Amino acid sequence: MSFLKKKQMGFHYAIPFLLGIILFPLGSLFSAEVIEVPISTDDANVKILAILNKINPDDFYEDPKTGGFIKKYQDKTISPFDYKIYIGRMSQRSVESIIRIESSDRGQEKVWKQIIEAELLKNPPTEDMRQLERKSHAISQGLNLIQPSMSVIYNSTNSPLYNFRDTFWAATAYFLTDLVLVGGAYAYVKDKAPRKSLWDNLLNRRGPPELLKGPDAGTLIGALAVTRLYRMVGSVQDTSAHNRLVEMSYSFSF
Repeated sequence: MSFLKKKQMGFHYAIPFLLGIILFPLGSLFSAEVIEVPISTDDANVKILAILNKINPDDFYEDPKTGGFIKKYQDKTISPFDYKIYIGRMSQRSVESIIRIESSDRGQEKVWKQIIEAELLKNPPTEDMRQLERKSHAISQGLNLIQPSMSVIYNSTNSPLYNFRDTFWAATAYFLTDLVLVGGAYAYVKDKAPRKSLWDNLLNRRGPPELLKGPDAGTLIGALAVTRLYRMVGSVQDTSAHNRLVEMSYSFSF
């Protein structure tokens, strides 16, 4: 009995640990995009605010914790985008500004960099710029029900919001987390499920209910739901962010 309790406790502790892997990919802590612009920080601030109000209105806020920069803007929880944008000076005596963009997805860092460069530096479009096409919420959510990693791959295909590293990490994390949670739940439920006795087998009597109909079926169903519920929110954000870029008629190099 104590062995079963230990297995159950270990399974429950695995859920927040594995979700943490999805939430906080280590590689994202060390990435950022930096842009140098030949304007003052006041002018840069006005232009950055104009860009954010144009693309992501009412879904960002000014964070007073600037980390040594003059201004910092960050997406709200309800925003489909994920970014932190810092505005500062090149040096104490310099009149030029530096803009730093951070995100948990390197694709989003590059997206915001290309948008800011297009708006502030007026760089002409390059030959490899690509127009975006809308993505479907229904398809993304449908694939999520089958396997969350399939939803990630759908949202990342032909989208600048993901690069290869983002896609690989997210899809792998969802697949492995789903595999561990469902596999652990299946082993736990199967171990506790009643079995047919020798006499029941000999007399061909009906056995105990199937795993999905048994008394511990909720554990197995809950394990299936964990990653799908989490990805459901991510799917909405990814699709909404991509379609917002389509609405703004931006082209991207990716």
